[in-house]
Amino acid sequence: MGRHLPGKQALNYMHSKKLFLILVFLFFLPFIYGQKLPQEESLTQEELPQEESLAQGELPQEESLAAQLLEEDLIAEEELEEELIAEEEPAGKPGAEEGLEEGRPPVIPRKALTLPLPENEEETEIERFRRQYLDPKWTKVLYDALENAIDYRLYVRKALADSELPPELEYLPIVESNYKTAAKSKSGALGLWQFMTNSVKPFLTLNDYVDERLDPWKETDAALKKLKENYDFFGDWLIAIAAYNCGAGAMSRAIAKLSKEDTKDFWTLCKKNLIPNQTQLYVPKLLAIADLCINCAHYGIELPLHEEEYEVLYNEKNAVFDYVKVNKAYSISALAQNLRIDSQELKRLNPSFTLGFTHPSQESSIRLPAGTSELALSVLENMEPMDFPIKYTVVQGDSLWSISRRYGCTVSQICELNGIKESAILKIGKILYIPSK
Repeated sequence: MGRHLPGKQALNYMHSKKLFLILVFLFFLPFIYGQKLPQEESLTQEELPQEESLAQGELPQEESLAAQLLEEDLIAEEELEEELIAEEEPAGKPGAEEGLEEGRPPVIPRKALTLPLPENEEETEIERFRRQYLDPKWTKVLYDALENAIDYRLYVRKALADSELPPELEYLPIVESNYKTAAKSKSGALGLWQFMTNSVKPFLTLNDYVDERLDPWKETDAALKKLKENYDFFGDWLIAIAAYNCGAGAMSRAIAKLSKEDTKDFWTLCKKNLIPNQTQLYVPKLLAIADLCINCAHYGIELPLHEEEYEVLYNEKNAVFDYVKVNKAYSISALAQNLRIDSQELKRLNPSFTLGFTHPSQESSIRLPAGTSELALSVLENMEPMDFPIKYTVVQGDSLWSISRRYGCTVSQICELNGIKESAILKIGKILYIPSK
């Protein structure tokens, strides 16, 4: 029993040993009982029960040892057979009790997305993007983007839930801007949701003093409204999301090129190459990122979900603000100083005022930390609005173009500052505010 032999050689050794012990026992058995026969003849009647007891089941010492050795060999043989069977089992075979490989964590089921995935998912660009972001370097990029955008992500999540829109849309700003509020593309798209200048109206305000694309809260509301309008028009979420990238007009023209036999869905449009290549990658990238984020435990990666923070939202994380409205130009920095709050924080809450002050002649809503509106109203009553250095009185023969040329500004700046249209007819004596240089 002291030797260790591998595999079937060990089994052969066990069987030979067992056979040898049996032969030894049979060889010595006649001698054992032959020596005891004379004693049996001299036994008295009183000793017979002891012999009967032996015959009925009590074994001699030599027989008991042999039986013990055989039993030990049988046990060892069974154990060795079990070890060999275990060694011959293919790697990865589930265990009998847990259904899992020993030493490996349980497999966490993959949650289904609300957005539809194609049957050949692994053959699409979804799989390529998924593998890309499973690379540790890209996983970190994704982690950092999600972590740095916690304030805005939680607001987006809540806005989606309130509007009953697909939760995967929370990750669309990752595709658009990596959740950077001031991100600007080469084509001029700006903000968290990358609105183009020509796609701002009627969702956001854009003029010489205000650019609401820089306001992540207002731009989120605008983006979700636009996505919902796309869905209501096209009746398909993947097409609606694709149209957000390439434009509703381009998407309508692409769909019009489908034949009657074609399936009207995003994947058919890709297969027939009817939409731009950028748009063909746009939707799969969103689906891959959303899948990784929602199923990060399934894929064995760590990503910040911020579920606990979402349950206890506060202040800007829940878009719980105070607001005050003004109709003149007030400096954001001066207001912060009078409120005794950090000027950078107040500017962060009001990023759409690109020049650092509210619109000179149109109503502006100033976003404030929760619980400060009454103090702000009191402060504003004692604050002087910004006095533009030039006030011009219209005289006979003036036009907006001639005034703009005289003061080195644009017609649109004069119109925005004074709340008039470029086609407006100027009345003699009207006061116009001229933007300072």
